[in-house]
Formats: sequence, structure tokens, C-alpha cells
Amino acid sequence: MEPRFSSGLLQGLNSKPKKIPINSRTTRGRRLRNPSSRKPPSLRSSSNRPLSLKQVERVLHEQGANPSMAGRLVGPMKTAVETEAQNRLITEEQMKTAMAIRANSLYSRPLALVQWKAMYKEVYKAKHYQREIENKRVMMALGKEGEALLAKLQEDCHGKFRNKWRRMSWQEKGFAWQRLAIWLMQNDPKLLMEFLIVTIEDQRRPNFTMLIDCLLYLDRFHYADWLQNWRYGTWTYQSFIESVLHPDYWPILSLPHKGIRLYIRRAGSEAVLLGFETVQKRNITMRPETALCFMWRFIEFKDVDRALQALEFIPKLETPDFDLNSEGVNRHCCKLLTLDTVEDNAGERNFKILPRLLEMGVKPDRDMLNVVLSNAFKADHQLGGDILHFMKSHNYKLDSYSYLTLLNDAVTRGDRARIEAFVREITAQEDLRKNPWIASKIFHSHYIFTVKHMDGDADPSGIFYSMLDIYNNVHDIIPLRELTVVPPRYVTRPGGDKIPPSPVALYLILATYFRCQNRLVNVQRIYGRFRELAAEGHPSIAPLVETDHIYNEFLIAFRNSPRGLRSCVQLVEDMLHSSNIIDQNGKAIIAAKPTVRTWTLLMSAFIYNRQPTGANKIREMMNKHHVKFNDVTWNHIINGYANAQKIPETARAIQEMENAGFSIDPYTMKSLRYLRDPERLWVAIEELDESASKIPQAVVTPTDSESPAAGKKQQYEQLIEDGLEKLGTKLKPKL
Repeated sequence: MEPRFSSGLLQGLNSKPKKIPINSRTTRGRRLRNPSSRKPPSLRSSSNRPLSLKQVERVLHEQGANPSMAGRLVGPMKTAVETEAQNRLITEEQMKTAMAIRANSLYSRPLALVQWKAMYKEVYKAKHYQREIENKRVMMALGKEGEALLAKLQEDCHGKFRNKWRRMSWQEKGFAWQRLAIWLMQNDPKLLMEFLIVTIEDQRRPNFTMLIDCLLYLDRFHYADWLQNWRYGTWTYQSFIESVLHPDYWPILSLPHKGIRLYIRRAGSEAVLLGFETVQKRNITMRPETALCFMWRFIEFKDVDRALQALEFIPKLETPDFDLNSEGVNRHCCKLLTLDTVEDNAGERNFKILPRLLEMGVKPDRDMLNVVLSNAFKADHQLGGDILHFMKSHNYKLDSYSYLTLLNDAVTRGDRARIEAFVREITAQEDLRKNPWIASKIFHSHYIFTVKHMDGDADPSGIFYSMLDIYNNVHDIIPLRELTVVPPRYVTRPGGDKIPPSPVALYLILATYFRCQNRLVNVQRIYGRFRELAAEGHPSIAPLVETDHIYNEFLIAFRNSPRGLRSCVQLVEDMLHSSNIIDQNGKAIIAAKPTVRTWTLLMSAFIYNRQPTGANKIREMMNKHHVKFNDVTWNHIINGYANAQKIPETARAIQEMENAGFSIDPYTMKSLRYLRDPERLWVAIEELDESASKIPQAVVTPTDSESPAAGKKQQYEQLIEDGLEKLGTKLKPKL
């Protein structure tokens, strides 16, 4: 018996959210205390005794740091501990690590960080608002020594500058580093990256907060321009972030969370996991934004368990603006629910993620329920109906996402009556009626029912005009007139609030036009006009070149006539040599290259028009340029050989298809019905199996000899041959 869905699912949606108790037993690996239950400690060991100066010196010596730094550390460390101890217990081991990190910094005095923050604030604001620095008094000049260092840096960063930097004392480095970093930030950001590579090599590194500020500045203002693709030697931006902001360098006290979130956003999966484990191991006081940042990356990595672990931090923090039902948390939960799957357990089926969110106390809002609705329809139609009833009964207003899910389900099941009911509901709501995604989906449903599965007795002209009327009710018809698709006699319906057509809407109306009329000259005219408008960056037509869909529709229309073969070859040439397009808004549109479906359609055009030589040449080109055949490609090849009654070639193609990992399917069997002597095929396949090791891997079938044709036919075939030769020449790899 098929497992049924758990009856507790809807009960869980109806239940009140739980409040997770905050105590030491509910936290995983983290001890939390009531802030009012104890006084802030002094700098202390695990036995609560204050650490003396000599004890601090001994700790620094054990950690490999300079003991002479003890006097400078006691005061700032005490202040930091008193702040952190409000929410966490600082262990003796963590104290030692914190001392070592601070002692190994170029800047041990708080004044250095204060000076840096003042300068960085001015530089950041000036860049953000595109203006000059206002408070120039806080800016420190390079000085003669700084200018000399800058000259070496600009001349040979990894040679002369590195050698000079290694010979400098840590006091000299501390004096120069801030000034050079601020100057490079303003004047040469790319050189700043190389400067950071050199200056983080020593044990005494720049202050972690200063390094974070440099990277935050670069990431904010230069990531899209060049930083995301930056490389230097073996360094990439991702590896640089993972190295410079490695969790081993994270301060135990006063962790700068903006920098940690930068690390989480830009690091790889293993590095993010290491950062998450570090937070747990060190009992670092989490912030809601950081917890959600971890959650988002784990969702990207499809690591559901750790995404939920990150979410568990939110209620423990008791932050008023970030509880489990805040907007930011719900948005992350929506993203997480897109990964939800159904699992069977003891004869019942239930979602894997949703019950865990409900147990944590998350109360789904409409956006979350929309994702649940989509998941439910994918798993079970009845469950989808139950979720829909729940949403309506609890007064959740259906939005565009809800109706897209409902329309998708109805189209998948072929339920035309439900689609019409949904369309009536949508038509009554102006905001939904004008939604381009809803309009495209409704248009697509009409295309599926009236065009793609066209009744043999239907009037093609009437079907096209009915689709054109639906299009004209919502979309601007001018792009279609510019493509010369709309007949001159067609009367445009009034209405000044029509939206521009989406690429999907344009594709569907063009596909309808090609299926409802079969005149090659019209298709050739439209294709020529399409190329012109796309090259000009037409706002509605140019986006169509980003995928192969519209090109494939043109190929299907061209192959209906033997005279369209030259147009097929020309279209593939156009795709191969098309350049990117800049639209009227200055946005770059990347033109699509031929896909395996495009190549397969080109081959099928020659097969359908009984041109085996051309089909074989297309197959050679696909092999030469490593186009991987799919099952559709192999079925077209087999269909061509079977139609030509070429038994050995058909058998060989079937064997090659199976060797490529595809099996005979109903489409293959349909092609084999064309064989007049099918028994010979199975004999040929058996012979091939017996002598498989002796058969060459690639055999080109010789063209059947034919009697000389009339002059026009020879001239036409020569034109096709010239086009194929031209295409083959352009496809030769460039050395």
C-alpha cells in the first residue's frame, strides 16, 4: 500500500509557535547565562583569580608572543572581557589565544585603531558619495619614508618592496602600514591587493579589523568591476579571503561581524563550514545577521542540517528585531523550503524540512506557504489541494506566486477547466492581470492546449488569430508588427495600459505563427527582420538571442521545405559567429551558441528532406567539435538510416547509441517500423556484437549513387554543398 501523508502536517501549521527556553541545556556546545545573574569579571583565569602582569607575560611567552607586550594588553583585554562576559564564559584557553592574537598584531595600542577608523570613515564616505574628503585633518601623510616605500611598492611589489619590508622593525611597519593602505585604497586599489599579500606574510600581521576594512572597501566598490575575477599567481579572490580572514585569526574578543560576513559570503563551502565550527567551538557571541548569513550559504551548499543549526541561533539571541517570525528570517526560511523533499517513515509520508521548522517555532507567512504549496503539488495533488484550502480558510490572499503554482499544476495535469477558473479569478484582480509572469503562463497554457496539441480538423488560421487576440489583450503588439508577423488587416484592440511582451510571450506567438502557416518565404522574411532588430538592441526582441529556443523554432520551420536547407545552414552560421549585443539601456546581452538540440535539428532537416550526405556531414562536424549526442540525436540518426533502408548503418547506429549509454525507446522502435525487412536488422546487430572489436569506431556511410539530375536540381544541391563546406571551414578550431 502506498504511504499516505502524515495527518499532523496541517495541525503543525495551525499550532502556535513555540518559545525555545534559554538555558545551558538547550544550547549545543554553548553555555549561556542570565546577564543579571553575575557581575562582569576582571581579567581572570578559570579559577576566578585576577591574572597578574607576570602571569600575562608567562602566557605570552607560552604562546610565542613578545612578553614585553603584557603591560599594553592588560587594560584593553580587561575592557574587552568585561564586555564579552555579559553573554558568554571566557575560558582560560580562549584567553591565552586572545592574548597571542593581540600581541602578534602590528598595533597593540587602542589609539592606532582609533586613528585608522577616522581615516577609513572619511575615505569610505568620499568614495560612496563621489566627493572629496571633508575632514582632511584626520588623514595622516605618507612622509618621506612612506613615499620611498610607495616608490618601491609601485616599481616591484614582490621584489624590492618585499625585501625592504622584511628588514623593517615592527614599529616601522606599524607606522607605515596604515598610511600606505589608505593611500592605495584611494589611488590604486589593485596594487592594494598585492600590498596586502606581502604584508600578511610576517608573524606580526596588520590588525584584523584594519584588514577587514580594506577588504570591505574593495568588495563594496570594486567587486563587480574586477575583483571577482582577480588573480595573482595562484591567488584568487576567494582563496585570498579564505587566507587573510582565516578563522585562526579571528579575535576571541570583540569579533568584527561585518568582516566575518564578508568571509562567509565569499569563501568556499569547506571554509564556511570551518568558520561555523569555529563559532561553535569558541562560544563566539553570534549576531542575527551573521547567523542568517551562515544559513544562506548552507542553503546554497544544500546543507539542510547546518542551515537549521544556524537558524537555531536566532531565538537564543533574544534580539527584538530578529525573532523566528521576522521578515528576514522568513525570507531565509522560504529559500530553505525550496530544498524540501518528501520522505517515507513508518507508512506515512511527510516533508523533511517543514516539520523541523514548525517544531522550532517558525510560523509560516504567505510567502513560506507559497513554497509549501509548490512543494505539495510536486509531491501529491491531494496534499496541494489541502494546503490551498488551508491558505484560503485562514485568509491568506493568493498572490502571483500562488497562481503560478496553481497554473503550473493544472497545465501539467492537462486540466483545462481549472485553468479557465484560475484565469477568471486573475482577470478580476488588476495587479495580477498585469503581472508579466502570470500573463506569460496563461499564454503558455493556451499554447499547450490549442497549438502544441493541435486538432487535425482545426483551422490553423483561426488558432493563430485566437492566440494573437490573447496576446493583444495584455501585451504591446508593436514588436510583432516590427517583425512583420501581424497581418495588415488585423485590428488592434484599444488599451493604453498594455505591458511589453516578455521573451516567453514573443517566443510562443512566433512558434504559433510557424505552426499555423507553412510558407517558407514568410519565415525567411521574419528571420531576416529578427536578426536586424536583435542587432539593433531592440528592448523586446534582443533578449530572445540569449537562449537557443527561438533559433530552434526557426529551424523547425525551415526544415519543412527542401528549399529551407540553405536557411538552416545560414542560421547555425549566424549563431556560431554572433557577437554580444548592447541593448538600448546599455546592458550586455550574451548571444547563445548552437546547443546539441540546435545541431540535432540541423541534422534532422537533411534527414527529413532525404539528403543523407548533408546529414552525415553534420554528424561529422558534431563529432569533430565534441558535441555530445543525446538520445534525440541518436533517434534522428537511426530514423534517417531506417528510412533509407540502410540495414548495416542502422544496426551500427543502434550499437553506438547503446555504447553511449542510451537504450532503445519507443521513438527508436517507431523509426524501425519503416524497415521493409526488420529481421535483417537483428541479424546485422548480432553480427556486430560478435565482431565488435574489429569494427572501426567511426564509419561514414557512402552516398548512394544517383542518376544525373536536371540542371536546376544540380545547381540547388551544389548551393547546399557550398554552404556545408563554408560551415565546416568556419568550424575549424583556431590554433
